[in-house]
Amino acid sequence: MNDTLGAMDAVLGPATPEGLERVRAVDANDMASRLEDLFLNHDVVEELVVRWDEVRRSPRWSSLLAALVTRVERDRGRIDADLAIWEDLDEYGPSGRLLYYYLFALVGDGLREYHRAHGVPEDVSDATMSALARHGETHRLKFGTSGVDAGWWMLPILGGEILQVGSLKFHLHDLEVGPLAPFPWLDAISADRLGEGFRPGDLSLGVHIPSRIDLSPAALDTTFARAREVLSVVWPTSTRRLATCQSWMMDDRLLAALGESSDIVGFQRRFTLIEPYADDVDNVIEFVFRQPGTDITDLRGTSRLQRAVLDVLANGGTWHNRTGWLDFD
Repeated sequence: MNDTLGAMDAVLGPATPEGLERVRAVDANDMASRLEDLFLNHDVVEELVVRWDEVRRSPRWSSLLAALVTRVERDRGRIDADLAIWEDLDEYGPSGRLLYYYLFALVGDGLREYHRAHGVPEDVSDATMSALARHGETHRLKFGTSGVDAGWWMLPILGGEILQVGSLKFHLHDLEVGPLAPFPWLDAISADRLGEGFRPGDLSLGVHIPSRIDLSPAALDTTFARAREVLSVVWPTSTRRLATCQSWMMDDRLLAALGESSDIVGFQRRFTLIEPYADDVDNVIEFVFRQPGTDITDLRGTSRLQRAVLDVLANGGTWHNRTGWLDFD
């Protein structure tokens, strides 16, 4: 078993008495009320309510939740705050796989208030908050149980660093700062030549692609137009700002595999690809197949995309996790 809990303790530190009391004071009825506002399936809410008393009375889980609550609220709005990427906690049983639901319920009201204070429209706030349900659906698709896939991703969302507008998520960050900034990026000479917006530390917007989302040209046109309108108010800037996307979906071999009419290819072509890229197998297998623990030789391609990925890997190649940029503002 990976010592994910130990790694989390090392980053978060001990819970405060005030934090512990705050977690333990939430009874089952209060938890049910908080969960009702998070766009979750009724069956998931029922399971969470039933298990809540066990979690809040557990010294181990209540302490971890209290430490997470403190970290999220302390760092909310700080785009330079440290972000740790932990493994999910399914191996620790029901309390582990449900933990991020409870975290969201405990600090979701605070995120709503933060959104309102910064001019985030209600529909954008709703879409952003619905990430919890979307990651829950992915977990059920993969494992058949309630849980939150890539639960660590909830922390920057709850911290106010990520907003979903239309089909895409936008993440405010500084280039070459933090684990969500695109890497590898341009070399120093190229960045200096291109100037403002391309240099280390320049304010930027990371573009992230939710699963099961509309990437049609019309949806993307609407998304980027609305994002420019909303984010100019929420995250204003007077400098040139890029939007960057680093993904397996930016591998330029997808054109030959999927054709000109592909929505993925159309999305990719909105960006200027940079030359440095990282080889990637794990992420493309994870996002294209959603079959954890399955050996590559046992995967079957039932779509053009899946067949294209398997063809590359079967011939000894690797997928390219590439970065593209576009002028945002």
